[in-house]
Amino acid sequence: MLMVLEIKEAKAAYDVIVVGGGPAGSTAAMYLKKAGKKVLLIDKARFPRDKVCGDAQGRKAAAIMKELGIYEGYKKLPGVAIYGLRLSSPNGKQVDLEMIDRVNGTPGYIVRRMDFDNYLYQSATRTFKVEHMEQVSVEDIILDGEKIKELKCKNLKDNKEFTLKAKIYIGADGAHSVFAKKFGIQNPPDHLIVALRAYYKNVKGLDDKIEIHLIKDLIPGYFWIFPLPNGEANVGLGMITKDMAKKRINLVDALKEAINTNPLFVDRFKDAVLIDEIKAWNLPIASYRRKCYGTGVMLVGDAAGLIDPLSGEGIGTAVISGKIAAQVAVEAMEKSDYSEGFLEKYSKLLWEAIGPEIKADYRVMQLGSKFPFLLDRVIGKIDKNPEFKKVMEAHLPYVEGKEKIGTWGFIKDLLF
Repeated sequence: MLMVLEIKEAKAAYDVIVVGGGPAGSTAAMYLKKAGKKVLLIDKARFPRDKVCGDAQGRKAAAIMKELGIYEGYKKLPGVAIYGLRLSSPNGKQVDLEMIDRVNGTPGYIVRRMDFDNYLYQSATRTFKVEHMEQVSVEDIILDGEKIKELKCKNLKDNKEFTLKAKIYIGADGAHSVFAKKFGIQNPPDHLIVALRAYYKNVKGLDDKIEIHLIKDLIPGYFWIFPLPNGEANVGLGMITKDMAKKRINLVDALKEAINTNPLFVDRFKDAVLIDEIKAWNLPIASYRRKCYGTGVMLVGDAAGLIDPLSGEGIGTAVISGKIAAQVAVEAMEKSDYSEGFLEKYSKLLWEAIGPEIKADYRVMQLGSKFPFLLDRVIGKIDKNPEFKKVMEAHLPYVEGKEKIGTWGFIKDLLF
């Protein structure tokens, strides 16, 4: 087993330093190591560590793990395979949709981030033998003009400070990224979600479906129930920050009200027990396309604001961004070109990969927000029209289908 690097060894020059060992950072580090590069992965936490999230991982993450050869180990983690979606409308109509071919398809999984992130981090540091440091924070980014000169770091175990240098830096340090802060990058309130997560046990009616419930006062946000092993569930809700302030909604009160008064949930939560504290986190959504590169630096995952604006899911886009950033970093080293102009290629490739789905999902979010009756209409039509239900199910697993959602043709099919 590769030991964590001692701080005294840390001043060596690296090809790439990846800051943040979550899904985006660990993925980038694995691809870089696979390409034979000298990479250092650092994180301010000690793994395993919790990450507040809905705990859902879809096929995008599965595809990356298969490519890296770590998918079989992932399937052995404690989790629930997901094949379907339970969806309810503001008027209380509920429908079930099949997302995955149960015979030949690759399911999504609900795995606690404590376990999932630790698996990716250990895959990077043990399987791929990436050099790494835990409990090390980046206190400041020292610039020389527009170029990063070095990272000013602190060992959180003894508070000793030191510096790190590399040819390229990948910022994978989350929604409160020190890189994004240094370069003045942030999302406005109408492109930022605040979400709550709670773990419950003894919730009735859990199966192999994720549940998205479109409660009237939360639109375009939603209430979710995601099944976990041992009769437990990840339960939460999220709203656009601007809408939450405008409607003066307290999310903790909204969560409790949904559980205690909504007819869809009262009986299901009658014997449910809260088994952990309710936690909140911020989600910078990708409907605001912010700059994610500069001279010698690329931002990935939440640090780049890559959360899907409709589902609130960010793991799929995170691992995709980690892979693409690693590929562009390798090309930059081959050409010895670390300029902003060259690294712009990362942004172009990233948005070619995720842009169509982000655009489509944002369109749906806007439609639901401006015309909430459409949500009742679409779910009612799914319930009554088997052919339309098949059309909607075809949209769920494939990015190509999602591009059609929100077009006038789609609206026409919906209304008539």
